[in-house]
Amino acid sequence: MKKTIGIIGGMGPMATCDLMKKIIEHTDADRDQAHIRLYVDNNTNIPDRTAAILHGGVDPRPALTESARK
Repeated sequence: MKKTIGIIGGMGPMATCDLMKKIIEHTDADRDQAHIRLYVDNNTNIPDRTAAILHGGVDPRPALTESARK
């Protein structure tokens, strides 16, 4: 069975793209079909984690959980 990776992204959209690029570049694949399957939820609506931790902002965990569920 081929491996699958799920990425909850969007909390830094370019960081999500960078991670995907690194996964693709470091996969030993000789054709497109040999790459790892990626599921990406680029959810830019997840509340800011830093604000939640440092300033009592909106808790991002429910949105993260929902993204993981999808």
